[in-house]
Parts: sequence; C-alpha cells; structure tokens
Amino acid sequence: MAVAPNLRRPLTELRTYTLGHRQSPFRAIYADYVVYEQLRHEFMNRPRARAAFLHGGLIWRLALHSLGFDCLPSVLDGISPEAVPFGLLLCSNDQTYYDDELSEEEIDFMCGTYYMHQDQGTVSWWPRPHAWNASGLNVGFWSARCEDWFQTRLGNIREGVSRERLSLTNDANGPMTSTQWKRSLKFNPGTMKMMQNVSAACYDFMTRAPGKCRLTTHSPIHTDKII
Repeated sequence: MAVAPNLRRPLTELRTYTLGHRQSPFRAIYADYVVYEQLRHEFMNRPRARAAFLHGGLIWRLALHSLGFDCLPSVLDGISPEAVPFGLLLCSNDQTYYDDELSEEEIDFMCGTYYMHQDQGTVSWWPRPHAWNASGLNVGFWSARCEDWFQTRLGNIREGVSRERLSLTNDANGPMTSTQWKRSLKFNPGTMKMMQNVSAACYDFMTRAPGKCRLTTHSPIHTDKII
C-alpha cells in the first residue's frame, strides 16, 4: 500500500517505549508490573498498535489484553502513518509496498523487558520471541493450552509477586531470564521440531512460487538483539 509523502512520519517523531535498565540483582514487585502494563496500554493506543497485532504469538495476545477483541477488525483497515519509514518494505515485481512492523526494542518492551546494567543480560515479565518460538506452546496458532498458560501466568503475577521491595524477596513469578523462560516453557519437546518442519516446507513452497518478493525492514538500527 502506498503512502502519500505528506503522511509519512519523520524518524525524529518515533517515540521509543522501554522499561529501561536496572541494577543486578533486580527484584521486581507488583507495582513494577502495573507500571509496565500501563505503559503497554499507552503504546497500544498509538498507531504502532497495528504492528503488535500483526506480530502474532504472545505479542498478539498481549496486544489483545490491552485493547480487547473489538479492535481486531481495525487491523484490516490498512497500514498506519508510521509504517513509513518505521515498518516493513516489500519489493515485488518492481513495485514497493509497506506494512507495519515492530522494532526489536518495541518487541522487548511488549514482553516487559528490563536491561541489566554492565551487559548482564535481560529479564522479562513475559517470554521474548526467541524463547516463545522454541517452546512447546508455539504450535502456529493461539491454542486453548496457550490461553490457559497465559491466564495462569497473569494470575500468578497478580497474586504471587510481592507488594513490597524487601532485601530477601525472591519471587518465582517475577521477571525471568531467557534461560529461565526456555526451561519453563519446554512442555512437549517434539513441538519445536514440528514447527521447524512446517517452516521449512513453507520456505520451500515460497521459493518455488512465481514472482518472488524481497523484504526489507526500515526500522532504526539497534544494538540490543533478541535473545
């Protein structure tokens, strides 16, 4: 979909949402989760919300938790004003198209990620895509089991995270590292192999299809990678 030049947003207008850096060890309390949730709701009321719905998986569910099912039809209304130059560039048959896409920092933010000082990694309220994609819950669609897990995790956060910041607090329901998330989400070990086979079959089909497309992201360059 083409975007008129007067509707394109300059790079300087992109507001970056982040939960920032923390000293290690960081022991979150429930008030930290409330702040994260409020910021996520704020982000989801901006044009970039469409990119979160399009992302799929857990990001999609978190977006849905912020805005509700009534907002889903709006995704079909077309790209937002922020798709250019922040989104996805699709080149096909000498034509250029754009679509909304989250930046790496926005993906981290949606998952409630905190960056530890001195390059000591990250912790997040929800598993980031790398951990989610390798989990037994990643079956290509949002299943009933995914929803049960989501509601359980949400309830555990609300009921199981301390209301006070104490020196001896060690909440199991607080933010976790990528390694901890991977261990927590194993479930059926055969799921990842199945999804790898599905992805390989899809890739093979697309490479054989006529009129191959080329995708390019126009998001700003980030030093923090998804782990």
